[in-house]
Amino acid sequence: MLAVACLNTQQQQLLVCGKVVDQYSSDSFRLLALAVGVIPDVHKVDLLRLTQEQVEVCAMPLDLLSLVVLTNSVREDSKETIRQVQDG
Repeated sequence: MLAVACLNTQQQQLLVCGKVVDQYSSDSFRLLALAVGVIPDVHKVDLLRLTQEQVEVCAMPLDLLSLVVLTNSVREDSKETIRQVQDG
């Protein structure tokens, strides 16, 4: 596991982290991002009724705290099964 933190200005974060995300995702790594934002003037009960998308929109802009890159290697004993499925 490799952790990458993007700690520059917001525009630099987006540029650098975008390149990092593109590179790792194109190499079949799994990515986990952690961000924080503030939702003004929302009661706790109302917050529980919001969808994830609504929360993300209300909390914009989000500040990226970290990006974790995870590997998910294929086990040796799975390679033959994958080959059989691909061959039909």
